[in-house]
Amino acid sequence: MDADLKERYRMAELIAGKIAGILSDEEITLLEKWRQASPGHEKEYERIIQRLKTDLRDTHRLDRGREWELFENKLPRKRRILRAWYAVAAAVLVAMVTIVVFRTEKVEPATPLAETVSKGMKERKAILILGNGERINISDSTLNVLVETGGTEVFASGDIIKYNRKDTMNLSTVEYNTLVIPRGGEYELELADGTRVWLNSESKLIYPVRFSGDIREVQMEGEICFQVAKNEKQPFIVKTKDVAVKVLGTLFNMEAYSDTRGVVTTLVEGRINVSNGQGERVVEPGQQVVATGDELVVTEVDAEQFISWTRGICFFNEASLEEIMEKLGRWYDMEVFFVSPSLKEAHFSLEIKRYDNIADVLGKIEKTGRVKFKVNGRTVMVEE
Repeated sequence: MDADLKERYRMAELIAGKIAGILSDEEITLLEKWRQASPGHEKEYERIIQRLKTDLRDTHRLDRGREWELFENKLPRKRRILRAWYAVAAAVLVAMVTIVVFRTEKVEPATPLAETVSKGMKERKAILILGNGERINISDSTLNVLVETGGTEVFASGDIIKYNRKDTMNLSTVEYNTLVIPRGGEYELELADGTRVWLNSESKLIYPVRFSGDIREVQMEGEICFQVAKNEKQPFIVKTKDVAVKVLGTLFNMEAYSDTRGVVTTLVEGRINVSNGQGERVVEPGQQVVATGDELVVTEVDAEQFISWTRGICFFNEASLEEIMEKLGRWYDMEVFFVSPSLKEAHFSLEIKRYDNIADVLGKIEKTGRVKFKVNGRTVMVEE
């Protein structure tokens, strides 16, 4: 078997093991190093995770023998293997995960949630990628880290990263940095113009180390709250894959995860203009615009509730269990599977303190008598 293919299939096995909660500390470290080695690896990881989430409930229809036969038959054809390896591996791994899950379901008593998933502690962690590709891991314990890049000083502590432009520098090119927040993490950032940014779990921001020209422009994924420093001569623009938000100085929240409904922008203070290439909307405080496809839908909301996550509180108002568990999965770095797809549509209203023990959080939902949770490692099964 090709060496590259062997590595890819090994990583696929580790992904299944992570979901099943059976990896050793050494294997977890190996998988994380592979994910961080390149953006392509992270994308492949996400593809397999999404495939597993979609197919786990249908594992009884999986013909493992046939999948393995197809896999082996494709071995001589390298190009086709490299394109399809994750799909084939995922099909095999669904069976692997199912075996582990059904075995562990028979084990009583279940392992306490508090021991398996998270203690609910506030965790500051991020990866800062400099313009030259250098990666700096930042956490609660990171103190007084100072680098200079693109004519700007960067100071990172356990709470915040700050950019301070050195006015004596006159550079013709602008360097871009990227801040990546993994699952279970969060971080605060202060850009060179004084704009404050709060990044939620599984989010990314690409930004210049200093702003020049007529506009201040950044690109984002995930969920980010912006408090933009006012500068009428230099508008601030936030771009996602589908939407652009233009502001002068304001406080607003944007949610643009690839696996959720469109792009959601909520305005707390000031005024913004939201466009998607097909149209645009002027948004006032207390309004939210949801961009899906060609549509821009504006509604009235309690805007403060949508930035309360920056203070460790999250409100769900008649939210689907699928939406709730997606957020909890990011916050507590756990994988969530629904035994029955219909459970995703159950709706709940509740207030969650993000740094509470996950056992207490899930316990609130269980007290309704409508769902139950089983945990194995960092995997949560939702059942009736």
